[in-house]
Amino acid sequence: MPPGHNIFQQLVTKSDKFGLIVVYPQVFMIQLEPISGFFHRERALQAIYPMRMLIVCQGKGFLCMNSGDYPLLNGRIFFIPEEGLVRLDGEMSSGYWLSFSSLLYAEFLQQHLDPQAKNLFLNLSFRDLDPQKSSKTYNLLDQLKREIDHKRDMSYIAQYLSLFLGFTAGLDGYLAALTLDDLQQVLRFRAILEQFYKQERSIQFYAEGMGMSPGRLNKFLDRVLGKSLTVLIKDRIMREAEVLLLHSDYTIDEIAEILGFEQTTSFNTSFKRHKGMSVFQFSRLSIS
Repeated sequence: MPPGHNIFQQLVTKSDKFGLIVVYPQVFMIQLEPISGFFHRERALQAIYPMRMLIVCQGKGFLCMNSGDYPLLNGRIFFIPEEGLVRLDGEMSSGYWLSFSSLLYAEFLQQHLDPQAKNLFLNLSFRDLDPQKSSKTYNLLDQLKREIDHKRDMSYIAQYLSLFLGFTAGLDGYLAALTLDDLQQVLRFRAILEQFYKQERSIQFYAEGMGMSPGRLNKFLDRVLGKSLTVLIKDRIMREAEVLLLHSDYTIDEIAEILGFEQTTSFNTSFKRHKGMSVFQFSRLSIS
């Protein structure tokens, strides 16, 4: 993690002491294309970015890797490691070829600290989805393709991709029971939260961004995420606090200001309640 902000630090320029102006030149860090037709193993699929996924809607034949040949089955999703060429031998009636940068994957890993997430692309693996989950997956991919084509900013795409990976890999069990509309609403909330969590604490602000009343938003968050807005904001702030304490050169006072605390003592109190230790103790442990 580069010092001082978030996973997109390498694409930004500083505007003041703490403010950052995000600059996204023609760098989208993600490639998503529908894929169909007859394929022969002599020709490899081209991927721009290292993290690769093959989503089979309808197909027959094999995905051919150095480690062996794997059957193409309807509703099968492959998580493909960076090493090795990807070749198909058979017919893909419909599917998707997705590749994305390690930078986008890092946002997913920040939200999923369990080993399954870290190991997702270490070796080739696959997951078979039932028809209901497959339908949601294809709808999410179609929407993601539209967002990419519209050149939505990378912080939004990162949230979308993180939700998609959590859903397809089965790491976010609560997502499986949600409707497609619920999934889209969760995505919208995550994108708004990611943009404003340092400055905005008001339920009214987030409710307006979601097009809901404050009461409806809190009920929605409790139903789909099992947490109130206050807890979700606090969790996000504390996650960023840990990142900054571990991977930046900012002082504790500066980190408190970056995260919207008026006083360092308030930041330390909140951190101790969340982590069970003071900011100073956490910093000392991270050094040792």
